[in-house]
Amino acid sequence: MDLDYTGSRYIVDPLLDLRTQLVDRDVDTTQESGWRLTYWPDCSEASLAIVTSGSKRRSGGEREAASDETLALHWTIANGRASSRSRRYFVKNQLRYMWVLTFAEEYRDRRLIMRLVSEFARRLRTLRDGVPFAYWYSPELHPQGHGWHVNFFVSFRVPHEVMTSTWGHGHVWVTDFAKALRGPHGEPLGICPTPRDGLRRAAQYGCKYSQKDWSPEHVGPQNHRYEIAQGFTPQSTGQWVENPREAESLVSNVVSTEDHSHLARWDSNDSTEWRRPPIVTWRW
Repeated sequence: MDLDYTGSRYIVDPLLDLRTQLVDRDVDTTQESGWRLTYWPDCSEASLAIVTSGSKRRSGGEREAASDETLALHWTIANGRASSRSRRYFVKNQLRYMWVLTFAEEYRDRRLIMRLVSEFARRLRTLRDGVPFAYWYSPELHPQGHGWHVNFFVSFRVPHEVMTSTWGHGHVWVTDFAKALRGPHGEPLGICPTPRDGLRRAAQYGCKYSQKDWSPEHVGPQNHRYEIAQGFTPQSTGQWVENPREAESLVSNVVSTEDHSHLARWDSNDSTEWRRPPIVTWRW
C-alpha cells in the first residue's frame, strides 16, 4: 500500500511543508519537514521517510517515566538503526569474511576483550604494510557459558595460520558469506543471487548473533554495540520529494537496467507490527 494513497493507514498532516528540493529546482534550505528520500550510492540502497519538525518538550522541564513498552520500542528502534548502518557499511566496504576469534581462557570483561580486538586490528594492519582497512566486529557470549568470543569481519582473506598467530589468544575460523552454502554453525545459507546479497547476509548474521547481547546489562555504560574502522562510513545524498510516487520514479531512474531484476522494495504499511512513522526502502 503506497503511503500517499487514499485509504492509507498513515495520513500526512496537511500542515506539513511538502516543497520539493530537486536538482532542477530552486533549493530551499529552510525546509524541515515532509517526505525525505535518502540514497546511498555505494550501497545500492535508498529509503523514503516522513520527517516532522520535532516533538514538543513537556512543560515544566519534567518528563513522565517511560513505560516498559516504550522502553522496549526505543530499544527496538536503536537495534534497527544499528543493523541498517552496519548493513550499509558491509556493502560499501565489501566485508564478506567473518573470522570468529575465540579465547583459550574464559573472559567475562567485555571492555577487556574489545581492547584486545582493537590491538589485534592494529597488528593486522601492520601485516598489510600499515594500510588502513575497513572492519566491523562485535563480541558474542558463548552459548555454552565460556565467556565471550568475537565476530570480526573484513574484506580480504588471510592465511589461517597467519590469522591464528596474529590473534594469539585462541582458535580462529573463517566463513566467506559470498560463497559459503552453510554458516559457521552448519546452518544452511543457500546461494547468493548477487555479490551484494552475500555482503548483506554477512551483516545480518553479525548483527543477529550479537543483538541478543546488546541489552544494557551486557553492553554497559559508555560501550558500543560494535566497533568499526574510522574513515570508511558510507556517504548519503538526500532530497525532499512531493510524495512517494515521485520517490519511486527517482529510484527507478537510479537503478541500472541490470539491477532492476534484483530490485526489492519494502513498505512499512505492509507490516502490521510497525509502530513508527512510515518508511519505504529499496535495495538492489
